[in-house]
Amino acid sequence: MDTQEPIESKSADSAVVKVSVQVLEPHQGPYHLELEREAPLAEVLERGLEKSGNQLSPEPRPPVDKLHNLRHDQVGPAITDLEEPLWKYLREPHTTHDFGIELVRAFRVNTRWAVAPEPQMTPRQILGLVGLDYQQYTLYRPGSSDPLPLDSPIEMKRGEVFEAQRDGKYGAA
Repeated sequence: MDTQEPIESKSADSAVVKVSVQVLEPHQGPYHLELEREAPLAEVLERGLEKSGNQLSPEPRPPVDKLHNLRHDQVGPAITDLEEPLWKYLREPHTTHDFGIELVRAFRVNTRWAVAPEPQMTPRQILGLVGLDYQQYTLYRPGSSDPLPLDSPIEMKRGEVFEAQRDGKYGAA
């Protein structure tokens, strides 16, 4: 007798699809989810993050955290259409019921969100990434009046918050 659980089971309303989700770095999971077959892939991402105790990166919209399909422990490319229904995605060739979530280093300067491309960045790089001129703006930690040294690397963590003030201290002669 087959003891493996069915991948899809019919409920009174609609079909339920069972998937597994894991956070890729730092590794967490796998977590098992049951979703309506019509659920968008974004729900796989959101529910997987919720189950793992992580929060979806708050901005920009759409989310910047990435959902990948896993096949034989190989991470596929990031899924770009998170509005696609789960059932439709799973019918595509070479897809599995296993997903991985890539957490990004989303950070905020004032009201602007960005993703740090490197684990360490200088205030000059941070300001440039959010479109602010380092000669006109100075970067601070919230609640501090001490400017961050322009060319000293800062470890970039998910959810990091900075304040930029237009004071020209970096551009001063």
